[in-house]
Amino acid sequence: MPLMDDVAKLKAQLAEFTSQQGAQQADVNRQLAQFSQQLDALAQQVQAQNNNEQPIALPAENLHAPVHESRENDSSGSIVADKPQYSSSAWERQPLDISHSALTSSLSEQQTSVVAKSPARQSALSAMVTQLADAIGEFSASAFAPISGLTEQAKEFYQHYQSKGLGPVFLMTVAGIITLTLGFGYLLQFSINNWFSELGKALLGLGVANSIIVGGVFIRQKRPGMQDFGSGLVGLGLILNYLCLYFLGPYFNLIPDIACFGLLLLNTILGYSLSFKLDTKVVAIVALLGGSLAPLMLLDGGQTPLLYLPYLMLIGICSMVQSHKLAWPILIEITALLHIACIQILSLFIQLPLSVIDWQTGLAVLMINGLFYLYSIASLLFVIKSALTPRLLAVPIALMVFTLYTLTEWSIFAGELFALNALLCGLLYWVIKRDKDISALALAFAGSFAGFAALFLLSVELMGLVLLLEGLLLLWIGCKQLFSPIRAEAYVLLVLGIIGSFANVFDVLALSRYDNDGLLGYQALLIISMTLTCAMTFVAQKLLSRHQADLMQFEHLVVRFIRELLGVLYTVTLLLISFFITEQYWLNTLPLISFLLLYMSAKYTLRFSEVLAWLLQLPLLGLVIFGMIDADSLSFADQAMNAKLARFELFIGLLLAYYWYKKYYANAKLIHVAYYVQLACYLALPLLLLPKVIRSYPDYIAISLWLSSMMSLGLAYFINHKSLRYESQILTVLATMVTAAMCLAELWQGLAALTIGLLLLGLISVRYVQLPKKWQQITTLQWHIAPYYIALVIAVLSQTLTNLIHPSWAITALIICGYFSVITERNTRIGQHFKQALAPSYSLAYFAIFACAILPILFHSETQLTLNIDNVLTNLAELGVLILLGRYLLTARLGIRAHRKIISYVTLKWAWHALLVISYLLWSYQFDLIIAAPMSAVLLVVHASVVMFISLRPQQASLVRLAALLFALACIKVIVVDMASFELIQKIVAFILIGVILLTVAYFYQKAKNSQLADDLTA
Repeated sequence: MPLMDDVAKLKAQLAEFTSQQGAQQADVNRQLAQFSQQLDALAQQVQAQNNNEQPIALPAENLHAPVHESRENDSSGSIVADKPQYSSSAWERQPLDISHSALTSSLSEQQTSVVAKSPARQSALSAMVTQLADAIGEFSASAFAPISGLTEQAKEFYQHYQSKGLGPVFLMTVAGIITLTLGFGYLLQFSINNWFSELGKALLGLGVANSIIVGGVFIRQKRPGMQDFGSGLVGLGLILNYLCLYFLGPYFNLIPDIACFGLLLLNTILGYSLSFKLDTKVVAIVALLGGSLAPLMLLDGGQTPLLYLPYLMLIGICSMVQSHKLAWPILIEITALLHIACIQILSLFIQLPLSVIDWQTGLAVLMINGLFYLYSIASLLFVIKSALTPRLLAVPIALMVFTLYTLTEWSIFAGELFALNALLCGLLYWVIKRDKDISALALAFAGSFAGFAALFLLSVELMGLVLLLEGLLLLWIGCKQLFSPIRAEAYVLLVLGIIGSFANVFDVLALSRYDNDGLLGYQALLIISMTLTCAMTFVAQKLLSRHQADLMQFEHLVVRFIRELLGVLYTVTLLLISFFITEQYWLNTLPLISFLLLYMSAKYTLRFSEVLAWLLQLPLLGLVIFGMIDADSLSFADQAMNAKLARFELFIGLLLAYYWYKKYYANAKLIHVAYYVQLACYLALPLLLLPKVIRSYPDYIAISLWLSSMMSLGLAYFINHKSLRYESQILTVLATMVTAAMCLAELWQGLAALTIGLLLLGLISVRYVQLPKKWQQITTLQWHIAPYYIALVIAVLSQTLTNLIHPSWAITALIICGYFSVITERNTRIGQHFKQALAPSYSLAYFAIFACAILPILFHSETQLTLNIDNVLTNLAELGVLILLGRYLLTARLGIRAHRKIISYVTLKWAWHALLVISYLLWSYQFDLIIAAPMSAVLLVVHASVVMFISLRPQQASLVRLAALLFALACIKVIVVDMASFELIQKIVAFILIGVILLTVAYFYQKAKNSQLADDLTA
């Protein structure tokens, strides 16, 4: 009995509750005992502290034993085991565990903070991932805009079922339909091949499919909550019908194609009928896809496939009605895109264009146009009631492009069809004028059709103008009606018109079949065409500028683009006109065109026009180069007039461009380019005549360099740029070097250049301190070079005067050595004058003294050692150098003090003695060898003896080593070099003289040394 069973269950539960209560009571008693032990231990500890005794350690298990508190049972009588809770009153009197409790609490707080931070980080990460997912979704939506409606609809389907808790059911239904379809197809194939006859199995399949349809209709209508499942079964049945008809027709050819096509049509009508009756989207989609795609299997390449187009029209009408009934606009959009694809597939199976005009071809062309109006105009009027958006405009625009392309490909009368469509769209505009958006769209379609009709019907030469005129009209309507799609179409037509005009120009100029006979030849027609193109483009940009406040954001870029195109049009038109006027000088108009482009770029901030203005200088440069090649000469006079004019225009234009920028377009990006180009022109200005001088008058190069340096100094003063100062300095150095070389070559042009340089550098050297600061900055290097240039002048004058007697560079070296020794001092008026000028190069001037001192010896070593006028002059120069250097080393000169870390005073003295040794050795060997060898040896001994006496001076004591070295050198010379060639008499004379000298020197040196020691003792 059910009642007795319930009583037994209640008894069992009561017994279980009783046992649980007993166990809980025992646990409570155990906990109370532990609590009593803890109280006793605490009491003993308190007593020990009062008696100043050590506290008794408690067992660990007692200190940490949990204390349970019993709770009363709830009103239901259920017994639930209490959770263990620690009693706080037992621990308040334990000072030893206070720190432990604080530590535990701090650790708990840290753990709590960590746990709190972890979800915060997780939430931040989740937010970042969500933002990334949203960004990816937005990008995907914009990138896949044409199919976004389909994906969104599929998403809505799933969300619809998911909101009802039927998401898995939806997915399983879809998977089941796909699986059963595949299985049924394979079953039919297997059964036809193995069991039944082909016709029997196909009919069986049709029976099963239609049974599924009937079952789906029954379930949808008779089973509440199963409507979606029933719709899926109906869709499955329709798919199976299409599959069975495929096996009956194209696969096994059991029935003719026309019969199969009729059955497919019936199945499609059945699908739409069920969709209308059941109000289901699934069946509508299945009927659309199956009805549109299934007949493609019957295409065989004849004219019969053209009947497929009226069939698609029928499906389109049904889809539009169903879309309106279900309030589902996406259905008509899917239908339009699907039928575009179907017609494109159909075009692969028929021969295009349709050459024969009969009822089938006429019906096909009519259906293509009908599909356009059905999906683009009728759908917007009867189905889509919302305002037009870019997504809604995607399908009409795609249909417009599809219709233009298809009619062009299918019919040889595309131009006439486009004109007819333009009239129909214009008529629609007046009929539906009340609907502003759709009427404006119809007007845009009319303009597009009219433009392409003109493209096919009118002459190619006028096509660009027609498109421009149409685009201008559409732009005016779009601006007046504030409708952006019309303006977008106008932009496209304007660009196409401009491209058409360009293509016409290039086509006419490239082909030779055009003549210029008649009242208006091809040249006049091209000029008129390009002029009208410029005029209409100018009007378009003026119209956009007037309505700029009403334009969308991207249209501002379009306005800028049209202005840039206008600059290109101006350039091409003006070049075309100038080319037709004169073929020789047409490139010489480029500077004027560049100025026009710069004016436009400054007015509207056009970057491309500005760059184009600069690029137009390249053909001008090419003309200059071509003029040189054509004349086979770099000379300006030998070139053609247009090349001369181009060179002049190019230089003047580049030179003055920066001034124009600075006055009218100071914020331009290329103003820096203009500045540096102008600077390059200024740098080239002093060098313009140099190539001519080098090529035709090479002897005057030094004079030309001095004149160029003067011009560069003037430009550096007025332009005030460091590069011009550098140029003037380089030119000055080059002029000085070339002048020196020409003076060395004894050319009178060198003397003239030397005079010019002396006037320039002398004036700078004399007046530098009184010059303004700006001039001082420019002529600094010239001021520093002036002392050395004066040395060059002195050298030239000296060499010129000595040439009157006998040429001798040694005398010139002596004079230059004296000159540098004078200007490096500060105790003379000349030295004071060159003090600041020589400051940066004082070391160079100082070492120039010794370099010039060595030169006479070098010149002497290069000549034949005989007694002649050359050697006498060289001897005098060497003697003068020795006297000059000896006098220079007697006192502590400024140069010696300034360079004592580089060359010490002792080293200089040793160097002077070395120079003296070399000099008298050279003097000696100018005589006959019989005299030269003993004389040189005697002179070495005398020299060493004199140095010995000089070393007696306290400040010259270090020279004793030099004396020893000279004695050693004399000994080595006599024994190693001279002894083998000495004759007896030479040996006698040499040794006697040397011995006498040595003894005499030894005596007097000893005597002087003793006197010095006695003076030291008495002191």
